[in-house]
Amino acid sequence: MKNLLYIVTLSLLFLSCTTDVKFNNPGFQAYRDNVLFTAIDAKAYVASNGSVSIKALAQDQELDLNLTNINLGTYYLGTTNTNYKATYSSSFGGVQLLYRTDVISGPVAKIAYPLVSGGTGYTAATSVATTSTGAGLGLTVKTTVNTSGVVTVVDIASPGNNYKSGDIITITGGGNNAKFKILNVEGSNGEINITENTGGIISGNFKFNAANANGNPDGGNQVNFQYGTFYHIPIYPAP
Repeated sequence: MKNLLYIVTLSLLFLSCTTDVKFNNPGFQAYRDNVLFTAIDAKAYVASNGSVSIKALAQDQELDLNLTNINLGTYYLGTTNTNYKATYSSSFGGVQLLYRTDVISGPVAKIAYPLVSGGTGYTAATSVATTSTGAGLGLTVKTTVNTSGVVTVVDIASPGNNYKSGDIITITGGGNNAKFKILNVEGSNGEINITENTGGIISGNFKFNAANANGNPDGGNQVNFQYGTFYHIPIYPAP
């Protein structure tokens, strides 16, 4: 009897969860620093130049996802293209906090592709030193090299520190001429993925880290959003 009751309870819980997901239309939710963020209102506003702002409101919170267009695809945040950005603000207890995916200094999070140059004379290695046009130090990389000695793939071995989006990195060794750019750094990065756009509604997913933009010591250095999803958000002309 106890086992039967346990199974029935689990079934009801599962049904409840699937119902929430299935009928949350439109819906916008994510985990903010491991706490569920569920919007009470979400809309997408498209300007005359095609740029879009997806705005989600919760109690004492607002989240904005901004892109230059709403074509299907993945858009990276925290890069030199500051038109792609996420902004989160809150006012809990009268404390005003603001976080944004600005260009900041930090350990390397992602490398930009295609590479600036594959260089010549390289052999594959797992931890290769680099030099930077900026102030960053300590980045080492794993390299994949073709039979002609050209670097084709670069992976981060050690992220170093004090790098910025747009820094040009040279891989040592070979002809000392293989180069790539830093796409973004830890503390300010992420992506927005548009999976549906009918012209009237938009759907997709997102994740990001955003840096403390107003320097308020009552907030942490960054805010983290994971498992973000927006589904059938209505599209309106920007006011």
